Amino acid sequence: MSSRLSASRYQALGWLLQALPRCHRPFNTKFRSYMLKSQMPTTSQIPKLFAETIHGVDENISEGDLYRYTRQRWLKNERDELAKRYLEFNLPHLVEEAVRVCKGARHCTRVLKCIEGLHNKAFILTMDNGAEVFAKLPNPNAGPSQYTTASEVATQQMLRDVFNVPVPRVLAWSCDAANNSVQAEYILEEKVPGVRLGAVWHRLTWEKKLAIVDQVADFDGSLSATRFKTHGCIYFKEDLQRLTGNSDAIQLISDQQHSTLEQYAIGPLTKAELWVSGREQLDIDRGPWQDQQAYARGLGANEVSWIRNSAKPRMNYYRSSKHLELPEDALELLAKYEQVASFLVPSTNNESAAANTLWHPDLHLDNVFVDPVSHRITGIVDWQSATVAPLFYQSGVHRAFRHYKSVQEGWVMPKKPENFDNLDPNEQKQIDQDLESETIHKYYELQTMKRAPLHWDVLQQSSVHMLRKPVWLVTGVWENRDIFFLRDSLIAIVAQWNEIFGEDTPCPIAFSTEELELHAKEEENIDGVGQMLSLFRAQGVLPADGMVQPEDYETAIENCRKYKNIFLSTAQNEDERDLYSKLWPYQEVSE
Repeated sequence: MSSRLSASRYQALGWLLQALPRCHRPFNTKFRSYMLKSQMPTTSQIPKLFAETIHGVDENISEGDLYRYTRQRWLKNERDELAKRYLEFNLPHLVEEAVRVCKGARHCTRVLKCIEGLHNKAFILTMDNGAEVFAKLPNPNAGPSQYTTASEVATQQMLRDVFNVPVPRVLAWSCDAANNSVQAEYILEEKVPGVRLGAVWHRLTWEKKLAIVDQVADFDGSLSATRFKTHGCIYFKEDLQRLTGNSDAIQLISDQQHSTLEQYAIGPLTKAELWVSGREQLDIDRGPWQDQQAYARGLGANEVSWIRNSAKPRMNYYRSSKHLELPEDALELLAKYEQVASFLVPSTNNESAAANTLWHPDLHLDNVFVDPVSHRITGIVDWQSATVAPLFYQSGVHRAFRHYKSVQEGWVMPKKPENFDNLDPNEQKQIDQDLESETIHKYYELQTMKRAPLHWDVLQQSSVHMLRKPVWLVTGVWENRDIFFLRDSLIAIVAQWNEIFGEDTPCPIAFSTEELELHAKEEENIDGVGQMLSLFRAQGVLPADGMVQPEDYETAIENCRKYKNIFLSTAQNEDERDLYSKLWPYQEVSE
């Protein structure tokens, strides 16, 4: 009897769902005691602590809530996820630093914890004279905090000095937690004027939305027109010298050498996956690079070193319910990756794809601030871990404007279906939303062609996404359980090899019939669980990423147990039931 998730059982699961209702560390209290004993004579001068909520109403919080991650909860690995985002620091001294950089301020009256991202703590500190300061502190999961902080500050300064991109001015910062009074790395910035684009996007007129796309495309044009000789992250030379012992000056591939560039250098990547799980103790290649083949090969060699040092045999029930997945399996796959690595880079005569450019790592609507009246962009934020890298690896439609479904190729503007008027209002509303989303996506492409031609040229290269995917996946491939996806990306390249490289260039790797059959079986199980999770998400009963709002947590736990039983009920025998139980993604809360 087959132990795979068949389409008929997936359909049966959908019918069953239709029939059912929807449904740390201890903190200290040194802050208040410190403030009461400090030079501030009255309790009226003690800052009040608040948290911004998704409902738009600020709520009173305790000091401990400042340090904890409280925005969401997890249905799996919650203790680990919360620990990665717990950051205790010396709040009185952070307040003192903020008061110090605010001209005319005597004390801080209010600390507002901003809606949390997954990698940083962010606060707005309000002073007695009305001045506001934005404070940002990296969580443990943000990467090597010394490097990420130093690089982010230098990157923002370069964006202001060289590119005229509107980013907030840094008022004070430290990348040395061991030797500062805040006892954490931090950045204090001017508060960006205006409002987050995500808060007003749904209310904007069509013309205003298009005008914002135009502005972003102009910034892209400025960034992509400036090409660097080296691939890595930006630092101030003196900081990089202290961190690594090296600090060569930045060089551009153009006539645009700017006098202010003399204070900058390009150093190692700050991507968290290169610094976690013991990698921080290994002598691995984090850059910088001038040779892109060395970059692609270096990432593979990093994983070989880590797997040999740290990986242990484990079960992968998508692939086998009897046999362990071995580190040797991953090393064998990485050997194939290494053989094709030199092809997973832009060719030297592909000038646009090979251009090392500075790029925003994740431009979504909440990383853009606009004037609430004119809707001119007043600030672009969150440049943490921004990289100077070939457009080959960075190009794409920004998340702010990217359509989440498939997009028609070419200059074809999306249209309503012919039977639109006969559909019910809910279907019409969804079609209108999809139509606007896809049109914005296409409009961004059009403006990229006009305003950022180098980026546009890379967007037009259909093989780029396929060739860069293995490079994106290789870092952390074992611990992220991405072995299947790395193998899948290499199989796809082998299948398209002649179309991409021509018949005169032999493919250096191959997959046996047995390897392809095992891969197909694993793919069927992965797709089956993926379809199930998509169905749960569509029905509103469980989140696909395992994250829920705190007020929904108990309901989500109950739903998790309920829908696991539904999933198991589709098994045809005890062996399948046992397999399905092990494939269920939320094990911790299902028992």
